[in-house]
Amino acid sequence: MPEHPTDTRRAFFAMLTKGLGALAAAIAVVPGLALLAAPLRRAIIRGAGQPLRVAVDHDVKPDKPIRVTATGELHDAWLRLDHVTVGSCWLVRATEGAPIRAFSTVCPHLGCGVDFNEKTNKFDCPCHASSFDLDGRCLSGPSPRGLDELEVSADGHEVLVRYRRFRTGTSKKVPMEETPE
Repeated sequence: MPEHPTDTRRAFFAMLTKGLGALAAAIAVVPGLALLAAPLRRAIIRGAGQPLRVAVDHDVKPDKPIRVTATGELHDAWLRLDHVTVGSCWLVRATEGAPIRAFSTVCPHLGCGVDFNEKTNKFDCPCHASSFDLDGRCLSGPSPRGLDELEVSADGHEVLVRYRRFRTGTSKKVPMEETPE
């Protein structure tokens, strides 16, 4: 029995209605998904990569490194936290009045925590026996480079450090945000 023209027309309009309904749903869903995914597309910790106040300059004594913590703010679409730890660094001053230098507490070998040994006046990685002098140079051990120096600036008597993380296990100092060559 041949198909009646009204049946073909009904099928066409049913298909058109379903297609338009799917298009309308997609138009509504795509912006909603973009809104939910927005925090994934942007840095949610404010302060990482920016100069952060970590100390006051008179706290840093010559040849007495101090460990300080860099803190920022965590902001996303659902949460706001102040004073989130971004990382830690060592502040070093060679002589009274000399500029303050900052070194990451992360060992460039495998990312272990570097401590200061007051007896030997060196920075030591307790995991793999890498040792660094007060200028951050590698003295011994498997570390492929010296300690990673961080940018330091001053705002009056406040010490500001731009905290960054660097790739481990390589002789080049490559920030985590960049891709290695």
